[in-house]
Amino acid sequence: MRTVAWLGLGLVALTPFSPERARATEPQTEAKHGRSNPNIPSGIVPGVRRPAGMVPLKVVPEKQKRPIPFYARLRAEVDRPFLTRGEGKLYLGFHLDPLYAVHWNNRVKPLEFRLETAEGVRVTPNRGSGPKVKQPADKDPREFLLDIATDGQSQPLRLSVRYFACDDADTFCIPVTQRYTVHLEPAPGGRVSGESTGSLPP
Repeated sequence: MRTVAWLGLGLVALTPFSPERARATEPQTEAKHGRSNPNIPSGIVPGVRRPAGMVPLKVVPEKQKRPIPFYARLRAEVDRPFLTRGEGKLYLGFHLDPLYAVHWNNRVKPLEFRLETAEGVRVTPNRGSGPKVKQPADKDPREFLLDIATDGQSQPLRLSVRYFACDDADTFCIPVTQRYTVHLEPAPGGRVSGESTGSLPP
């Protein structure tokens, strides 16, 4: 049996674009590689304080119907008490991939995620949303620290995330939904697995 909960239903409409931007609201089918805009700020959203020695989990992105890039890359980690006793902390971080030169659109509804858990695995909370930011755009990661416990089960989590991605050149701003399988086991070599392009912060 699986439990599912969403934070909110649907997405808030984009603020009106200029005619030049209107053409960019359709989903993109190819990766857009661009030059980062130094005027888009970072370091304005407080980061999450993680316990020392957290271990990256094996993360596998699910295949998408439309080949939209993973503009925001997921990093999932657990602390050592979870690995040794089955109860501890789960870190989820959504980091914008610098390969694509994109930013968060803070004029619309923040990033939302949900977790679907197998029976015997508890994550609290199992859903959440990013912060409301005064600046219209930024590049800071969206981070969450959750409680996780199991009764000996090691069934993976299924994670869905929704957000808006805008490129730094203001040629597109699109809603994105992506899904991952998060295995409750350390990633091989301590790195997030399953994605072959781009990079994650250390």
